Amino acid sequence: MNLHLPTLMVMESFVAACAGVVLSTAWLQNRKIPVLGLWGLANLVAAGGVFSLMLGSALHLALGSILGGSLLVLAPGLMWKGVRTFDAKPAPLILALLGTAVVGLSCGVPSMRDVTGSLGLATGAVYLFAAATSLWVGRKERLTLRWPFMGLTVVHASVLSIGAYSTFDGSTSQDEVPPVISMFGIIHFESVIFALGTAVFILGLVKERSEAASRMAATIDPLTSIANRAAFMESAERVMERCRRANAPVSVIMFDLDRFKVINDTYGHAVGDAVIRKFCEVAAVALRPNDVFGRIGGEEFAVVLPGSSVEAACARAERIRESFAEKCLFVGDRQVNATVSGGVSMSVNGKQPLSALLKYSDVALYRAKSEGRNGVRRADQPELESGLSNVIRVA
Repeated sequence: MNLHLPTLMVMESFVAACAGVVLSTAWLQNRKIPVLGLWGLANLVAAGGVFSLMLGSALHLALGSILGGSLLVLAPGLMWKGVRTFDAKPAPLILALLGTAVVGLSCGVPSMRDVTGSLGLATGAVYLFAAATSLWVGRKERLTLRWPFMGLTVVHASVLSIGAYSTFDGSTSQDEVPPVISMFGIIHFESVIFALGTAVFILGLVKERSEAASRMAATIDPLTSIANRAAFMESAERVMERCRRANAPVSVIMFDLDRFKVINDTYGHAVGDAVIRKFCEVAAVALRPNDVFGRIGGEEFAVVLPGSSVEAACARAERIRESFAEKCLFVGDRQVNATVSGGVSMSVNGKQPLSALLKYSDVALYRAKSEGRNGVRRADQPELESGLSNVIRVA
């Protein structure tokens, strides 16, 4: 079966244009995601480049070949910029346009015309390898579709590298469309897969990131960026289960900011929010990486400390209380003298339910409130006395 080269090129152009329209339409619906617009524009530019090359070859128009080559260098530059923008990395437009400018200028230099095709293909490959590298560097953001997207980009860059070599060694003429049956002829089929595949993967990546952000927002308190009540309870239950299996102690601290309503009413909610954020900063510094810290109410906070004795938990709560009182004397130019009270409970072997420990800590907390505030009290738990010999003391 004979493959008609112009027909193949029209198909390449059509597929790239369709991918470009889909991505551009998606960008018009959500302009806060520039990668959609940039990659969509890149596909439209690539479609114009392939079509120009086809017309230039069919009609023997040198201008068509020059225009097509320039557009096919611009497309990878825009793709590189799109990937960099997706990962919030700097991507100056001048760098995205530099390759096209170099190839365009080389067409006007007689001594460079013999390598213009190779230069354009090599430049496109460099842009795409750079885009793939950027995707690799951003892999810490766990997006599943990042990997196939990166793979397709590497494959396309490799095909362009083959084309650069093919035109450089004379297997394909510098201003010739590569024959289907040739080392570089794979581009006619691979480019279709690249255009369709990357369009699908970009849309999928945007959706993945949006869903991940929604899941994160559902677990994070928006004011303090620590775990909200639901996330805290879920994480705390997992910690309790691990301590239960290991027969290890676990302590719980409840904190409540003193006279917080008075602070809000006197200085305004902006100062009140600043006080809450300051407490979270102080607590986060004092806690260990494996401790679970969350906001469980307006000005109420809880901490679960695995492997910690009640004495060690009390000492840690005291450090937080003292540091907060010192660092929250003033908020801006307002003297607020904010303080916090705390209550501490413990399970010797992790077998007491979290709800019971929170209740014990809450009772101790309100004893601290009734005894003058700005203090930490230990819960009355007679059942601990029989198991004190098993307590691990962790400061």
